[in-house]
Amino acid sequence: IRADVMGLNRLIDDLFELAQLDAGGLSVEKELGSLADLISDTLESFKPLAERRQITLRGEVASDVDPVRMSAAKIGRVLNNLVANALHHTPAEGWVTIAARRTKQGVEVTVADSGPGFSQADLPRVFERFYRGEAARSRDKGGAGLGLAIAAGLVEAHEGRIKAENRSEGGAQVSFVLP
Repeated sequence: IRADVMGLNRLIDDLFELAQLDAGGLSVEKELGSLADLISDTLESFKPLAERRQITLRGEVASDVDPVRMSAAKIGRVLNNLVANALHHTPAEGWVTIAARRTKQGVEVTVADSGPGFSQADLPRVFERFYRGEAARSRDKGGAGLGLAIAAGLVEAHEGRIKAENRSEGGAQVSFVLP
């Protein structure tokens, strides 16, 4: 019962955050912070799960990335959603990488994996609310279909852009740019 209640609480929190994003009422207070530290913290928090699933988790952060103007809590949520999805879809003995680098547009963060990638039919819809890809998939095997929608909303609230694609070598890749 406790696990079910916790799951419902997370779902309610997700729906509330999504409603705030939709209404434009989510306040994103940005300040200069360390994206490198945020990525390191994310990797550390997922390390036990990755080890249990026999997945290599790694980070590649360029030395000139920091500082970044962002809400560390909100970008942390984006990273958590993206890494959780990547780990969920990566088979044992695979890998998940978070990479960050400076570009002309700002800072680009990429979460890539060695999983099966997105189906071509799913790619245009992955950031839609409640979209979970396989129609027959239960919530036990996926989520409520809110994680990527929330990630997209949080990136856009930072005036950034997010995209999902399949890597030419195989696997999925979700990237976002913060100005």
